[in-house]
Amino acid sequence: MQVKEYMQTSTITVSPEDLVSTAAQRMRGHNVRHLPVVSQGSTLVGVVTNRDIRQAGASDEPHMAEHELIYLLDKMTVQEIMTSQVHTVQEDTPLTEAGRLLLAHKFGCLPVVRGDNTLVGIITVTDLLRAYVQQHEATHPAC
Repeated sequence: MQVKEYMQTSTITVSPEDLVSTAAQRMRGHNVRHLPVVSQGSTLVGVVTNRDIRQAGASDEPHMAEHELIYLLDKMTVQEIMTSQVHTVQEDTPLTEAGRLLLAHKFGCLPVVRGDNTLVGIITVTDLLRAYVQQHEATHPAC
């Protein structure tokens, strides 16, 4: 089995210049936790996660009001909080190799790219779980 069989190809993305608040809205609106960050031409330049956004909004002030948090996220760009050193896989990467990377690094996703670093999709832990369940059901139909 290869990554291309289970990856998501309709990937929601952001650009490095987008506001963090925009990234947060896209995540909520599409019910996702990871957004690949792409430059013009769909070249992958990073990943931003819901954890990155939460940490960006974290404050030492115990009583930061919600409107203050929104104001803060409206001033920061994705480029300021994204991870730019991103592990990736390609469409023909074996699914087991992608799973090993996710486990070894405790990632929630891996962007799927072509040789020129053009984003073609994303594979998540949920996608791997779906692959496992489908394989298990195919080999053990009574369970």
